[in-house]
Amino acid sequence: MSRSLLRRALLGVVMSLGCIGSASSATPAQPPLTVNWYHQAVYLRPVIDAFTKQSGIPVVVTDAYDKFDTDVILVSDFKGLTEGKKFNHFEPIKSAELDAIVPSRWRDRDGYWYGVAVRARAVIYNKAQVKPDEIRSYRDLMDPKWQGKVALRSAANVYNRSLLASMIVHEGHDAAVEWARSVRRNAGANPQYSGDTGNIWRVASGEMALSFVNTYYIAYQVAKGVEKEKGIKLADTVGVAWLDQDGYGQHVNVTGVGVRSGTTRKEDALKLVNFLLSRKGQALLSEHVFKYPVRADVEPSATLKAYGEFKRDDINLNDLEYHYDEADAIYRAVGWRAWQEE
Repeated sequence: MSRSLLRRALLGVVMSLGCIGSASSATPAQPPLTVNWYHQAVYLRPVIDAFTKQSGIPVVVTDAYDKFDTDVILVSDFKGLTEGKKFNHFEPIKSAELDAIVPSRWRDRDGYWYGVAVRARAVIYNKAQVKPDEIRSYRDLMDPKWQGKVALRSAANVYNRSLLASMIVHEGHDAAVEWARSVRRNAGANPQYSGDTGNIWRVASGEMALSFVNTYYIAYQVAKGVEKEKGIKLADTVGVAWLDQDGYGQHVNVTGVGVRSGTTRKEDALKLVNFLLSRKGQALLSEHVFKYPVRADVEPSATLKAYGEFKRDDINLNDLEYHYDEADAIYRAVGWRAWQEE
């Protein structure tokens, strides 16, 4: 090999080694932040896209349901939030700023999670079978005239467990037993236990006159175009009754947010938590996931306003914690079945 060719070959080796050294010393890109959404990720995506645009932080949205394995964890109900805290799934994130935004009744006493969206479990009724003023309270579902007309969801469902726990707090054990027994009777001898979505369509079709559901399920059905498949327009067939407006107010619960214990992305995770609780984040959540803001200074979306305004029960959700076993025992005693229906 000539000297010139040898020099060129050696130069190529040196340059190659230099490139390898440069690549190995570069800081590897961080993976995206992760967050879960349990009612199909597509609905949360517009909210997250707005966060990424504002912060520059990429985020992957999963469909995980109460698995507690994402950096930012969204949980559907107070009971799941207490379990997450009990089993050390959350980092403490308590701050004066977040305390000022979220009322104490909708956040963990020790600052492990904060309510980020309010869910209302209201009675729905078939407009052809029930007059709007016939149902003003959950207790109205006990009336024997509704025998065989009330569609139920399983007693194992956490939404129903939280509902009965709140009744125990407000009215005591005996009243909760009386309510559960009477409503179970009004479901008929051999009721079909359906999920909220199934019960919406059972009421809309006229098969059943009444049920109680989380109202966002109605909005999801409209957004998915299911009305066209069914040939039934929900706004024409199903009414929403806001309950106990002269008393405790409508029973509500929260979707809560926490940060996973041990995450290496706590700083970025807190940025997302703060975004979700900002005015912008709250408005986007209401618009796209059809739940009510926890912030008093943010109005519900147009979709939610169409259901009407209502007074919310101001019970502190933390007071429900020790009543779930009692609620479960009541459901079993009255024959309200507890299999999972979905």
